Amino acid sequence: MIELVVVSSVVGGFILALVGYYISRLGLSTVTFSAAHAALAGLALSTILNMDSYILPIILTLSLGLVLGVALTRVSSEVMNNLSMMFFTFFNSITLLAIYLSNAVVLATTRVGGLLWGSPLAVTIDRFTYMVVLTGIFITYLILFKSKLDAIVFDRKLAEAEGINTKLHSTVVIVFMCFAIVLMLEVVGGFLVFSLIYVPYIASVIMTSRADLQLVISCLFGMILTPVGVFLSFLYDIPIGSAIALTISLATIATYVIKSSIRYFRNLRGLS
Repeated sequence: MIELVVVSSVVGGFILALVGYYISRLGLSTVTFSAAHAALAGLALSTILNMDSYILPIILTLSLGLVLGVALTRVSSEVMNNLSMMFFTFFNSITLLAIYLSNAVVLATTRVGGLLWGSPLAVTIDRFTYMVVLTGIFITYLILFKSKLDAIVFDRKLAEAEGINTKLHSTVVIVFMCFAIVLMLEVVGGFLVFSLIYVPYIASVIMTSRADLQLVISCLFGMILTPVGVFLSFLYDIPIGSAIALTISLATIATYVIKSSIRYFRNLRGLS
């Protein structure tokens, strides 16, 4: 059981960090934020309705993700941010209402634990298999279209001028993001899954300005620190999602402090 959780955390941390890099570089962070809460609402409804934990989350997150992905190219950033916050509030309300309407027995189940703070018991062979398949498909997609994605990341308008279908590739990344979130939602927790999407990229930006190295560092942060959080969760008997989020966040803060200290002492040495 523990081995499966650890291996799944490596794969899950890797795919979320990998997708998160492209989400950040393509300017899709607000879409991800809202779509993830749609998945959270879908899981909450699935819990009280005793439904499969994949169907409703996938339907809601994909629907909202695609709608916002289309809107992203047609409205201003201000309108997009307001739309995202509106849907964030809407789906959070659904989530909290579903939990409120649940009885005490339901609230004690593993599924609701996974909904809020994650649960290692949510890791199954099926879930692990889905993660591996999704990772393999996304890596294949990157191999086939990496040059076009790199062009979009570098300059979207220039890529469009060169005939690259930027909307299509942004939509594909959104779809992969939605599936990755749904697969890791119960493992890390609905309010903590963002740590594996955004934080590895933040750490990579702190460490380097080179895009290719940022991609590598993001993935390494995700796949190394996620299982570290899992070990700490088992060691100190704390929620797995909290342990993972704290581990990866503290590592990023430490990276910033170390990088700033090195820069500071270099400047002092240059002045002397």
